[in-house]
Amino acid sequence: MSFSAPQLLKVIQDHKLRIFTTSDMKTLTGMRTQAAAQALLRLSAGGLLMRIKRGLWVNRLLHDLNPYEAVPHLCAPWPAYVSLFSALSEYGVIEEIPQVIYAVSASRPIRYKTPIGSFHIHHLPENLIWGYEIRKAGQGTYLIAEPEKAFLDLVYLALIPRSPLELPYKRSRRWNLKRETLRKYALRFKFPPLIKYINAM
Repeated sequence: MSFSAPQLLKVIQDHKLRIFTTSDMKTLTGMRTQAAAQALLRLSAGGLLMRIKRGLWVNRLLHDLNPYEAVPHLCAPWPAYVSLFSALSEYGVIEEIPQVIYAVSASRPIRYKTPIGSFHIHHLPENLIWGYEIRKAGQGTYLIAEPEKAFLDLVYLALIPRSPLELPYKRSRRWNLKRETLRKYALRFKFPPLIKYINAM
């Protein structure tokens, strides 16, 4: 089965695809994998799609796409959500605006440099993938840690030996976070250095 570029674009628009895979297109159209990939490349060459990873595409006709939406797609099939400095900045807990998008996932740590942004994905054990919410942005949604969980994710990772992350710093040392939630969530990590750090705040 073959599809012309306008027909393929109609499938994308009819299914309101924002970020999708070549396999998604194969399922929706019945095309063979190679044929679907070639057709998507042609749409990309025409400026209608953008490839951010092998087999992963962004609909360029959207004007409200938030790069955070790409996080679970980049890490699939592992769960993932925006956290660390990106989430803390989003909530106004820190003043600095990160130049990259920070996320955590049960996948291996990896970095992506894509046309929609650079992503630093840090590994968390699967039993620590919780404490996030779905946030709506335009017609899309993305997963982001609650403020206290984002803070704890960062402290936990920074306390691990040879970590590329540093402990969060604030001149006033007064964090706009719910202290009881911090303590309750910290216990769920079952990591004594983290619990000690939170209790000393």
